[in-house]
Amino acid sequence: MRVLFLIHELALNGAVVALLSQVRHLVETGARVSVLTPALDGSAAALREEFVSAGAELIGRTSTDEHDVAVGCTVFAAEALAGLVGRIPLVWWLHEGRAGMQHVLAHPKVAALLGAADKVVFPSRGTVERIWAPLLSSLPPGRVQVIPALVPPPEPGPAAPKPAGRMRVLCVGSVYPRKRQVDLVRAVAALGSDAPVECVLAGELVRLDPPGDAIVAADPGRFVLSGGLPPEAVQRLYRSADVFALPSADESMPIAPIEAAWHGVPVVLSELDCYAGVWKHSVNALLHSVGDVEMLAWYLRMLLESPGLRGRLTAQARAMATGFGPARTTRLFASVLEEAVARQPMA
Repeated sequence: MRVLFLIHELALNGAVVALLSQVRHLVETGARVSVLTPALDGSAAALREEFVSAGAELIGRTSTDEHDVAVGCTVFAAEALAGLVGRIPLVWWLHEGRAGMQHVLAHPKVAALLGAADKVVFPSRGTVERIWAPLLSSLPPGRVQVIPALVPPPEPGPAAPKPAGRMRVLCVGSVYPRKRQVDLVRAVAALGSDAPVECVLAGELVRLDPPGDAIVAADPGRFVLSGGLPPEAVQRLYRSADVFALPSADESMPIAPIEAAWHGVPVVLSELDCYAGVWKHSVNALLHSVGDVEMLAWYLRMLLESPGLRGRLTAQARAMATGFGPARTTRLFASVLEEAVARQPMA
């Protein structure tokens, strides 16, 4: 099969990492894969070489007769995908939660693409049923497909060093307001200056809201903003972490907590609709209300002080993570591509 992916960036974020994983698998199974992007540089092109190494052809323009199916990745692929309507089978692979739905609602031409795509793919059932449902109710049965992101079990390797006698709380994701890393910084600070804890925010620094910026500046030995890191460096951080936390206000189904689960790191998350049926409070994670810094701090303290609780949660979380492994997700993705081609045969 000849697959064309359309995406606006090759940055270090969950949507791009999920795409890279699927590209690797498709190439390994004999597919020819092209990735159409605008001209990119700097952080927007951070994973360019990984795509080339995976066997993808990176292109700036294409002809539809060179491919069997086109896949638009994220809401920002809408314009490029709309230009292919009626010319090639289309799959719209949406990675956004409530913010993405609001973007589509604000742009009627983008919303029309939901009906024009042969298949519309989301990363979790909670995202479909609790966030995007108002925009999907008019679509024919079978048009919407839930495919968990491909998050393979990690390879063994070294752990990142950390200060002696300290436990590490890790957050992975670009640092900006929607992710609410400010809540994590405030929660770690609330543990007290004598708590043997280091907090690492791994991801491109866009903006850390106050008072988080001031807290970090006042105690740089305790708070580490690593900036964007290559995947291997992030894996080393997971191997060194004692707790993973992501206090976002909005997500669709981030891969970072699942990566943490594979590594046996206990997870603390804000309670979001997208997690329904996947992350379960006190079963495989601890969930707090968005913005509840006091509860987040309490959960961090519980996990840092209780090896038994960490062990119980991580065992259940790792079992859950197997549902994001290659055996299931690659089969579902291949099926969606085949169904899209079969639904709209091209002359």
